[in-house]
Amino acid sequence: MSRTNLKKFPIARYLAFLLITAVLFTGATFSRYSSFTSGDLETIISKFAVSYEIGDMSAATFANADYWLTISDDKVAMNAARSVRFTVRNYTLRQDETVDRVSEVDLQGSLRFYAPAEFISSLAVQVVEVDDSGGYVTKTPQYVISEFLYDENGNFRSWNQGDTVDTENFEDYDAREDGAVDEVLYMNGGFSGDANAHTGMISAYCPGTGNRLSITASMTETEYSVGFYRRSAGEASLSAPQFYLDCVKEIPFYALDITLPEMFFSADKGARQKSFVVFITVLDRNKGEDFRVQWDQKYLQGADFNGARVTGYHFDRDAAIYAADASGALVPTGAKTTIRIKKSFSDNGGVISYWHVAPLSEGAPSLVHPVTDFYDGTGGAAVVGDFSTVMTVHGLYGKCSNGGASGFISLAGVTDDPYHAEFTADESAADDYAIDKSLSKGYATKLNVLFAQMSQTEG
Repeated sequence: MSRTNLKKFPIARYLAFLLITAVLFTGATFSRYSSFTSGDLETIISKFAVSYEIGDMSAATFANADYWLTISDDKVAMNAARSVRFTVRNYTLRQDETVDRVSEVDLQGSLRFYAPAEFISSLAVQVVEVDDSGGYVTKTPQYVISEFLYDENGNFRSWNQGDTVDTENFEDYDAREDGAVDEVLYMNGGFSGDANAHTGMISAYCPGTGNRLSITASMTETEYSVGFYRRSAGEASLSAPQFYLDCVKEIPFYALDITLPEMFFSADKGARQKSFVVFITVLDRNKGEDFRVQWDQKYLQGADFNGARVTGYHFDRDAAIYAADASGALVPTGAKTTIRIKKSFSDNGGVISYWHVAPLSEGAPSLVHPVTDFYDGTGGAAVVGDFSTVMTVHGLYGKCSNGGASGFISLAGVTDDPYHAEFTADESAADDYAIDKSLSKGYATKLNVLFAQMSQTEG
C-alpha cells in the first residue's frame, strides 16, 4: 500500500515542454505532468518490508531546446540538469517516522522513470549517492539514452547478446565527474515497430560496476495536454495565461529502470536507508506534430486533434486571497494566487473543476492540486451544485486540498470561456484574448522505486 505525504514531499503531477503554467515563458515545466509518489509498500510476505521517499526537485522547468547552441564556432549549453532526490529503506515507518518493521530478506532497489518515449529518448541521466556528510559520490556515467536506442541513421538498434557500448564514446553534456568512471555495457534486446507504435526491451549491464539499465517500451492510452499561446485581443498583443487542450491517445511509453549495487540491502545489517540524486538533462528539442498547430474553434466542441480524442480544456488565472477577521467574516488580504479552471466534456455539455497552482511547501516547485471545499462570505461551508456552470461558485471562496494552507481563494468572476478574462453573460461582448499556435505538450508520468528479493534478481 502506498502513501503520499503532500506536506512533506514536493510532489509533481505534470511534465510539459516549452511553457510553464500561468504566463508565457521560454522554459518548460516539470510541474504539470509528473507524478512523484512516496511509498510504504508491504506484501503478504511478512519478512518483506520496504519504504521510500522521492522529493527535493531542484527546479520545475526544462527548456524545449537543443542542449548545444553554436555561436561563432563555440558550443554554448542551453539546458541545465534537473535533479530529484530519493531515499530508499529496508524498513517501514511508523507515523512518528521511527522504525517499524525491518526486512528479514535481502533486497535490491531500482529507480523507475515512466514517461513518454518522445521525452525519455531525448534525455541524459546520471545518478549519485549522498554520503553521510551530505556530499555527492557519482555512481554512474552520464547515460545518453538515444545511444541505446538509435543507430547513426536514426533507426532503432537491435542488440545481440555480447554487443557492447562504451560510454566513453558518448558526447559529454556537462556530466558530473566527481568519481565518475566510464562503463563498457553489455547490450541485449530491441524494439519492434516504428517511432509511432513500438514495443520491446533494451537492457544494458556493466560487469565492472554492477550497474544495470533497461528501457521497456509499451503502447499506452495516455491523457496529455497541448498548450496554445494566448494573447490579449487588442493591438498590444500581450501574452496571457496559456490555453491547454486536454487529449487522449495511444502512444509509446518507456519505463527506464536503473539498478545499482548501492541500492542493495543485506538482511543481516539491520535497519538502513540510502539516499541518491538522479540528474536529468534534456538534449534535443521536441519537434513533434503537435507543435505549431494553428488554433481552431472546433476544438472547443471536442473535435479530434491530430488523431487524439479531445476530452476538455483548462487554463489558469489569478485569484484574490481572503482571510477571516475577528468576527469571522472574510476580508481581502491583498495577496493573490493562481487557480486553474478545467472543463471536462460530457454528454451534458461539461463538468467544471477548480484547482490551485502553488507549492505545497516553502521552496518547492508549484504543482496543481484540487480546490475541494467551498465557503460563503461568512466563512461558513457552502453547498455547491453540479459544477456544470461557473455561476455555481460565484460569490464563494475555495480552500485547496493542501489543508487550505493558502487561505480562502476568491472565485468571483471566474469563467470557463478562454476568450474572456472575467465572466460575462453578454455573448456580444468583445474578446479579451485571442488563441494562437500550439507551443507546448504535457503527459502524465511517474517516478518511483521498485524492490525485489535478491533471490529474484541474481544472475
